Amino acid sequence: MSVNPLFVEQLVSSQLSDAARVPAMYAYLVNDTRTIDTSVSWDAPAYAQDHPESLSARGGPLGHAWRRARADDVILLGRDEHRRQVTWRAVAAAAAAAARRASRPPDGAEVLPMISGDTVGVVRLGAREHDLAAALSTALELHADGTNVIVAIEAEDSATWTEASLLALSLPRMTIRRDTPALLEAIERSAPAEAILVVRGPDADIAADDLRMLVRAAGHESAVPLWLDSHDGTIAAAGVVVHAGRAYPLLADHPAEDARRLTRPVLSPGLASETYARRIGAPRFPVITVLDATVRAPRRGRVIAAQAYDSSFESDLDAILAPLRMRVAQWDDDGARLVRMPLPPAVVGATAPPSLRWAIKIVSPPGRPGEAWGDTHFARGIAQALRRLGQEVVIDAYDARSRPSAHLDDVILALRGPEPFAPQPGATSLMWIISHPDEITRREVDGFDLVYAASTRWARSASDRFGRRIDPLLQCTDATRFHPVGGPRTDEIVFVGTARGIPRPSVIEPIRAGVLVSVYGPDWRGWIPAHAIKGRAVPNADLPAMYEHASLVLNDHWPAMRDAGFVSNRLYDVVAAGGRAISDDVDGIGEIFDGAVATYRTIPDLLELLERVRSDPSSVFPDESALAAISATVRERDSFDARARTLLDDAMKARAGRG
Repeated sequence: MSVNPLFVEQLVSSQLSDAARVPAMYAYLVNDTRTIDTSVSWDAPAYAQDHPESLSARGGPLGHAWRRARADDVILLGRDEHRRQVTWRAVAAAAAAAARRASRPPDGAEVLPMISGDTVGVVRLGAREHDLAAALSTALELHADGTNVIVAIEAEDSATWTEASLLALSLPRMTIRRDTPALLEAIERSAPAEAILVVRGPDADIAADDLRMLVRAAGHESAVPLWLDSHDGTIAAAGVVVHAGRAYPLLADHPAEDARRLTRPVLSPGLASETYARRIGAPRFPVITVLDATVRAPRRGRVIAAQAYDSSFESDLDAILAPLRMRVAQWDDDGARLVRMPLPPAVVGATAPPSLRWAIKIVSPPGRPGEAWGDTHFARGIAQALRRLGQEVVIDAYDARSRPSAHLDDVILALRGPEPFAPQPGATSLMWIISHPDEITRREVDGFDLVYAASTRWARSASDRFGRRIDPLLQCTDATRFHPVGGPRTDEIVFVGTARGIPRPSVIEPIRAGVLVSVYGPDWRGWIPAHAIKGRAVPNADLPAMYEHASLVLNDHWPAMRDAGFVSNRLYDVVAAGGRAISDDVDGIGEIFDGAVATYRTIPDLLELLERVRSDPSSVFPDESALAAISATVRERDSFDARARTLLDDAMKARAGRG
């Protein structure tokens, strides 16, 4: 049995920074529980809001709801407008039945309910589903569309079966079944003719909107999304191509950007994904790959029909690849090895640089986890700036740094964060050290054609230590996004970032002194009161306005970066947006930001600065017109576009020097 039928350990652990060190239930009980989700089937934050007394009750909202449900024999399951009263006896019976079903395989085929409607959704849960809450949230969204949903479970743990079973208690069109090889065929036989069957494969990370896109695309053809490997982010299949009677996944091991540049849908003679949509009764093939829809899933689920194809299925791969300016060099057992065709200059003109293919290497993981990394957004900003200069750019997550298709790249730009990189043979190799300078060694920079560091002082000293040239290239901002839009400045003091697993005094000490700070970050529970935590993250698109309108933004640096003179990227964003900041003192801040960033050396200094800003901001910061001028200077001098021009010019000189 699970610890509690209304408690999913995996879901709770994802919200609490200390759940990796102690059992999730313990972490829940010792934290402020007002906004902690414990289950997809039961809305704990809504319960806490409806019953504020539960926050001080034994066991928090979960304990309070448990005792109340047992006493009243009723509980409200589901979410939002789909919340539904269910008897506690039904919950207990469903949990017990789920435990029995999890531990005992079915005897023969399970009977399916009557299936009706225009769309049937199947959400398959793998044996060790990596994100149970996300998978069931997808089922919840499909159900909200009016879709009949079948949750097919391969797992044998009671927690998965219990959570799915309780969710089904609140949703009239949801059914739970064991995932077997015959289940999908049985569903197709039971579904109405012409209905659309949409299947979310096991361990698949796909948004409900992308599943809806597949449903719309499934007419006479089946539809699959672009499939990216959840491990490294490279393409697992952008459809299927046939050569000499064998099927191969299209663009396997390429970066996702290559598939996005295809200008027409890919029609395949085979299904290359466990996530798909198809019309019941329609031919299974051809299959259209919807390149605007993306699924991230392990490659172990590759489903390419094992059959021999005659010449009528032969793919004209060179025609498919024409928009990429690539062609087939040779075929082997793994598929086609591609080469790039000569490219024209980036812009018209005799002195225009050629359009090179750049691969930006980052330390971030792929997919949703990588969205919390600043390196991901920094890489996108540089990529967009290089594209504006006519360059072709792809971005590789850390585990894709040595992908098999790397031979196509002309230039690599390694953004050195907390993990090392190696130069790439055959490409012009650039390294830009943007953090963790204390970990850089002479051996690591050897072999790179050019090395940059986001600190003038450190670049100078490292050049002497390593016996090679390291150029300063400071941090920067996306001036297309971070710029003033107007509007009043509020009284809000903002901090955006993670707790880093340490007591960050720049946040903790002001709050302890009674300063109201709005903190946005994923792992602050346990470090500061819950009322100060305003969100786990801020959408990247919302940051410029937040920075501009805040009274001020708090910032600090890793000690190693502060000591080496590496100024935080966040300060460039804040000032470019028209904001003002207080930061720990780092060499160069005064010269770069000309007063828009005030600095402190000690906590008493910080608290004094905050008091002065509260009583008289003009005693700390320039007036609004001066701030606007400083913002304009930062956007022009320190933009991604300015840095991209430097990188391109230097790369061209390095390539010319090679002959």
